[in-house]
Amino acid sequence: MAAAVTETLMILPPIAMGILIGVYELILIHRDENYSGSHWFGHGLHTFIPIIVGLLISFNVPLFLSMVGDSLPSWIQNELYIRIAIALIIAIKVRAVSAVVPGAAGRGMKEGWIHTLVVGIAVAIAPYVWPFIAPFAPTWLGGTGGSS
Repeated sequence: MAAAVTETLMILPPIAMGILIGVYELILIHRDENYSGSHWFGHGLHTFIPIIVGLLISFNVPLFLSMVGDSLPSWIQNELYIRIAIALIIAIKVRAVSAVVPGAAGRGMKEGWIHTLVVGIAVAIAPYVWPFIAPFAPTWLGGTGGSS
C-alpha cells in the first residue's frame, strides 16, 4: 500500500482534505443548481460534515484493521474494499441530501451522479493523495511544509 498510510490515528490530514473536497463539492453544487436562490450554499456547507467523517474513517482504516482485523471476515480485511464502501456511502449521502433540498418546482437540486461519485472517490483515494499534498499544507493542518 501507500507509504503515507500509517497505523496511527490521523485527524488533521482528513480535516485538511475535507476542506479541499468540500470546496470542490460547493463548486459542483453551484454548477448543478436548477433553481434560483442561495440554498445551494447551505447544502454545500452541510456536506462538509459527512465528507470529513468519511475522510476520518478512510484515513484511519489501517488503524482499524490493526485493532480488529483478525476478527473480521477475510473479504472485509482489504483496505481497498472498505474505502470503496466509504466512497459509495458518501456518494449516496451527498446525492440524497441534494435531492431533498427544495429547488425549482420542488424537484430538488438533483446534483449529478457523476459529481457525487467523484466526491465519493475523492474521499476514498484521499489517503493515497495526501503524501503529495502534505508538503504544501501548513504544519498546523497536518502537512509537512508551509508556515506554522
